[in-house]
Amino acid sequence: MILSLSAGGLEVRSKQDQSPVTNADVRAEEMLLAGLNFLAPDIPVLAEESAARGVVPEVGDTFLVLDPLDGTKEYVAGRAEYTVNIGLVENGRPRAGVISVPALGRTYWGVTGAGAARSIHPPGDLPTPESFEPIATRPISDVPVALTSLGHNDAVTEAFLDTLGANDRRRLGSAYKFALVAEGSADLYARFVGTMEWDTAAGEALLVAAGGAVLDPEGRTLSYGKADKSFVNGPFIAWGRAP
Repeated sequence: MILSLSAGGLEVRSKQDQSPVTNADVRAEEMLLAGLNFLAPDIPVLAEESAARGVVPEVGDTFLVLDPLDGTKEYVAGRAEYTVNIGLVENGRPRAGVISVPALGRTYWGVTGAGAARSIHPPGDLPTPESFEPIATRPISDVPVALTSLGHNDAVTEAFLDTLGANDRRRLGSAYKFALVAEGSADLYARFVGTMEWDTAAGEALLVAAGGAVLDPEGRTLSYGKADKSFVNGPFIAWGRAP
């Protein structure tokens, strides 16, 4: 379903961290939480907009992570790469993830041990089971194609890509970048500006299932369900093939 509003139009405001949120974010989260509660009533859900209001469940060893509209700036600006992200975390690691790109008609899933797949379907339609085809990452090329954030790039990220000789750099919003690396359309996605667990859980699960890895600059994996409940990630590189 393409996220849109009719009566009342689009409403945009700033959250406490100065990031934008719209009534589409809030309504999408309400619908998705209702669906997840129906499908998995015993699994807590860490959801972005709820967390912004201070509603944070005790996540434990197994929990779901929801970003109902990743790339709000893109959505407001009328760009199509915004996503819906749902990840399943077990024992501190993402094990399954779904990324939907509604306006582009792309849906991805990845499960540890079961691989990853993509459906290309009409924008606004739900994918059918038979429309999914397996995807996999590609070996890193001599001149790698690198993806970076459209709205949160910095000099450290650019310097890192310089060391790789990644002269082909493409800037996009949202977790769609994880999906592009997972399907072999790019070699890596580098981000040295902070993100939250709901920004990365689904994408990391998808990418790892497709043959890639998400590592910090020292080669360590990210952790999820942080004890301090900050849910903040440090710098990371999403590799198409583990270095």
